[in-house]
Amino acid sequence: MPRERTFDVGGHTDGHGTRLLGKAVLVTGAGSAGGLPGTGAATAMLLAAQGATVGILDIDADRADHTRKRIEGSGGRALALAADITDEASARDAVDEFADRAERLDVVVNNAGISGEGGVMGSSRAGWDQVFALNVTAAMQVARAAHPHLVRGGGGSVVNISSIAALRGFGSGAYGASKGALQSLTTDLAYTWGPDHIRVNCLVPGHLHTPIGDHGGEEGRLLRRSANLLGIEGTAWDLAWAVLFLAGEESRWITGTVLPVDAGTTTATVLGMLPRVAPHRKDTDE
Repeated sequence: MPRERTFDVGGHTDGHGTRLLGKAVLVTGAGSAGGLPGTGAATAMLLAAQGATVGILDIDADRADHTRKRIEGSGGRALALAADITDEASARDAVDEFADRAERLDVVVNNAGISGEGGVMGSSRAGWDQVFALNVTAAMQVARAAHPHLVRGGGGSVVNISSIAALRGFGSGAYGASKGALQSLTTDLAYTWGPDHIRVNCLVPGHLHTPIGDHGGEEGRLLRRSANLLGIEGTAWDLAWAVLFLAGEESRWITGTVLPVDAGTTTATVLGMLPRVAPHRKDTDE
């Protein structure tokens, strides 16, 4: 059986290259603590490996610095920034600081997010507001703060990270609703900022093997593989590669898109997937 290359930059293939050479990219929620990277850390690492100077923006300074060290250990350039981006002034200051230190800003990846307390009936009003504050309002604040820097550079790219919870029912309450709002924000900003040559797109990740999605043990991993059309478990690197495409010049004529990165999960029906999942469940139960 081939060795799983979870911790290599790029995951399933070498992520080093020059596609973003000379660019400056800011990734929110890009801090990390262990070996298995989340979507923000993987994205920051891959974009840095492709030549970008990457700003790692996280509420936790230690987590941001951990990702910075991983990037620099692989030969990349990164700056760690700690800020609570739900606060408008803090979000603006962090964006301005990175643009000043990197001497430009070309790409913003709004990755930061929290899942909240669960469904509508189990969520407090305070919990609901907290999810929307980070998943939607903070993304707007970071993008708005980045706008003058992107315009100054002649344009750029904003990539928002949503979730299939916005497209399918999971009982996720505020999380799914906020991610749906982020998709709507994407299309509105794409319309508004198009004349400024700023592209705004949204990626919709499926069930990934990441720190936030690593639950259920081996059975959970088996179910994630069984619940998509390819039978392959996705990782943070799969999302990071899609971000790289939307960040670079290869996608210069793409804006306002909402692209699932989910191995076809959202294209199938429950009845269609049951024959694939049921045999595995039976084997596990026995």
